[in-house]
Amino acid sequence: MDETDDIETSLASFIRQLEDSKERFLELRKCSFFDPIPNEYLESISKLVRIRSFSAGDRLTREKEPTDTFYVVLLGTTTAYCNEKEVGNIVSGECIGEGAFFSNDKISRSATVIADDQVVAAELDKTGIEILRSDAKAKDYMDKALLIALFKKLQDANLRIQELLD
Repeated sequence: MDETDDIETSLASFIRQLEDSKERFLELRKCSFFDPIPNEYLESISKLVRIRSFSAGDRLTREKEPTDTFYVVLLGTTTAYCNEKEVGNIVSGECIGEGAFFSNDKISRSATVIADDQVVAAELDKTGIEILRSDAKAKDYMDKALLIALFKKLQDANLRIQELLD
């Protein structure tokens, strides 16, 4: 067995492990995105998410398509493109598609996101989002997590702008 086979075997084992809701909870707890969310709410979230696996080059989202899913990257890195230009990277612990939580209306994605390597992500669809939004406390915790994530993305964008201006 070579190194590539070892990596694929480890990845498959990791994904199988996440089929168990307790293991999924423990993995979500490691993500900085979920830091503001108390365990009791994260346990509920861990039961609502679906684990998705993407290979290098796979598209997680497409710019201008409806925002109907939300992802938190558990493993791997992705690159975001707007108008076919690279605009940033999303790494383990960060989220993709946060607009799905804040909008009651259909909004479109602002970027195409492509897996740089093997990516494992927790996916929450509109049904799961609506379940969380219907619980006032869960909604408040998710709003806080999302606002912090958006603030970090804004900081990163400001740094990139400053680098371009220098």
